[in-house]
Amino acid sequence: MPASTHINQFRLIAQYNTWVNNQIYELVASLTEEERRRNLGAFFDSIHGTLNHILLADRTWLGRFATSTCYEFNSLQDAKLILEVESLGKELYSDFIELRNERAQTDSVIESWTSELTDETLSARMQYHNASRTIEREHSLWFALTHFFNHQTHHRAQVTTLLHQLGYDYGMTDFICMYNVSRLGGGTKPNIVL
Repeated sequence: MPASTHINQFRLIAQYNTWVNNQIYELVASLTEEERRRNLGAFFDSIHGTLNHILLADRTWLGRFATSTCYEFNSLQDAKLILEVESLGKELYSDFIELRNERAQTDSVIESWTSELTDETLSARMQYHNASRTIEREHSLWFALTHFFNHQTHHRAQVTTLLHQLGYDYGMTDFICMYNVSRLGGGTKPNIVL
């Protein structure tokens, strides 16, 4: 049976996540270390700090997806997951090259994991505590997955604002642009099936 529209949407957003992260990280690699780490007044201070937070949050959510439902996911078995959050601003990787490589590995895990999802798993109930362990939450996996991708977009927008403040053109990051790039054969070509 073909995947539902809902599942296809999450898989496509996972592809978008990889595509736009590659684009952003490629530009950030051209910055100096000082530019990457400069405190520009963002919630996580700098470009490096914000990119680090996105990765930390992604691995925290993947940890919740791996442990907060009755399902096991093959793609999460050996993935680098965070099960306990010390601080949302904790630096996972001080070296940008290492941060970039780890981001790429996690994006690959996200794409693999979304390929395992079914309507049944999307409807599964999740139960977990927030990062400070003060609030217990329970809701469906699809609801958490929607937040997961929205959180990435929110903080990537902060990164593009910081890049703009430094005078860098980060290019087109709109979701629809990934489709255009794929059709025209430019850049990293995601496998888009519409």
